[in-house]
Amino acid sequence: MFKKNEGYKQGDLFSVDEKLRSKQSKLWKNSREHKFYFEVFQKIDEDLFSCLYSNKKSRPNVSVNQMVGSLILKHLNNWTYDKLFSNLNFNLLTRHALGIHRIDEDVFSPASIYNFQNKLIDHYNSTGVDLITQVLSGLNKQYVDIYNVDTSIQRGDSFLIGSNIMDYSRMQLLVEVLVRFHRILSVREKSSLREFKRYVENTSSQYVYELKKEELPKEIKSLGNVYYRLLKKYKRKYKATEAYQVMKRVFEEHFNEKKKGGGVAKKKVTSSALMSPDDLEATFRYKAGNQSKGYVGHISETVNKDNTVNLITDVVVKQNNVGDEKILEERLPIMLERTPDLKEYHVDGAYASERVDKLAKANEVSIYQNNFRGRKSGSGIEIKVEEKIYKIKCKGGQEVQADVSLDNAGEVKKGVAKFDYEICKTCPYLEECKLKEVGGKRTRKQKAYYFGEKQILINQRRLRSENIPKEKRTLRANVEATIKEMKRGMKDGKVRIRQWRRISTHMILTAIAINFTRIAK
Repeated sequence: MFKKNEGYKQGDLFSVDEKLRSKQSKLWKNSREHKFYFEVFQKIDEDLFSCLYSNKKSRPNVSVNQMVGSLILKHLNNWTYDKLFSNLNFNLLTRHALGIHRIDEDVFSPASIYNFQNKLIDHYNSTGVDLITQVLSGLNKQYVDIYNVDTSIQRGDSFLIGSNIMDYSRMQLLVEVLVRFHRILSVREKSSLREFKRYVENTSSQYVYELKKEELPKEIKSLGNVYYRLLKKYKRKYKATEAYQVMKRVFEEHFNEKKKGGGVAKKKVTSSALMSPDDLEATFRYKAGNQSKGYVGHISETVNKDNTVNLITDVVVKQNNVGDEKILEERLPIMLERTPDLKEYHVDGAYASERVDKLAKANEVSIYQNNFRGRKSGSGIEIKVEEKIYKIKCKGGQEVQADVSLDNAGEVKKGVAKFDYEICKTCPYLEECKLKEVGGKRTRKQKAYYFGEKQILINQRRLRSENIPKEKRTLRANVEATIKEMKRGMKDGKVRIRQWRRISTHMILTAIAINFTRIAK
């Protein structure tokens, strides 16, 4: 049964702060924990979590604001669970941060907070609603009003998050998955499979360690045939088990079944293939000379020099083979819903895409990039749109009006601008000009530039970013400092946990902790 925790609002003559002397009381009120009590704990909306509990009369839940608050404190201080509960039991300031005023008041058990996090995951899996994200949004909404935060200008960036999984080689992964399937078989089934013995009598790492490099191709093919036979043999009995499903997925990602003659053939593995049986959603990415197995985090934050505090407004975790432009395409409508005043968004060149440009244009948001992907066009074309008149200016300065045809959505389906070749002949850029020459026999010779809506959006994006006011050119630069804060506690690029939902919750709680740190300064 759900019950809100409101006991902390009542005064108590036996509370710790009532027994402090004046000097202690001053230090107490200036502490970070005292600020946390007012800025975070009291502002957590417990009603968000009522859906996790029964409507029937039963044993009431553990205080939700205490559990959520303790998770935020854990990330604020980069504590382990052992360290968290040590402080919850014996640190008076930590207890005060969570509204525990009496020294003889018990706190919830570790099992309670583990079960609570499992409830959050189950709720997301069944509804698609992330309640911790709603806590971030709810707190931010209050902070924006209290501190008069201007959300019209924001910046964003992404960073790799390594999952806490073993770095399996292809061979070791195949053996490990086989070993785990072997565990679910009955004693009789195990004894009947002699071909299993050499793979399961030791660990997967020990098996691979004894192999020579030249033996690997043959062993991988042999394993593929073992997978093929086992999947056929035990489909009816074990197809509903996770071990069977993982083995089936690995087989399909690593092998092709031969149509003629039976057997299997090895195939190229993609970045979406299983990286570890302990984290089924982790993917592979190679970026800037580094490889990562896990996820990518993306954050957005306000960036206005007149704000007394700038806040992280959006956090999301995706598989690491999802591009930045895809993430922005998904998150921009959500960001506009939470911060409807958004007008400028500052990013790097990885966010460029036609769909992002169209989405931003439709919502009157200007995307500014500090660099661009791909080679720069040698034509030096500029496209100006004034009241549905399209004026095209070349690198040499010649400007003409283009002929365009529009589609049903009012976008340019096909456009062409034709430049006077007599003027082009005197242009200093004639030799390097990339525009196509047309006519010359029966018609007047001209140079033509063909374009569509995609080229218009790209051109507008480039011009907007190149002509950005001087005072805004460095707005994105310091986002790296926020990324460094988000990665606090990661070692060698890895977080201490694994699995997408747990890592996602970890990053959102970290963002809440960072926002509080900025407010508490």
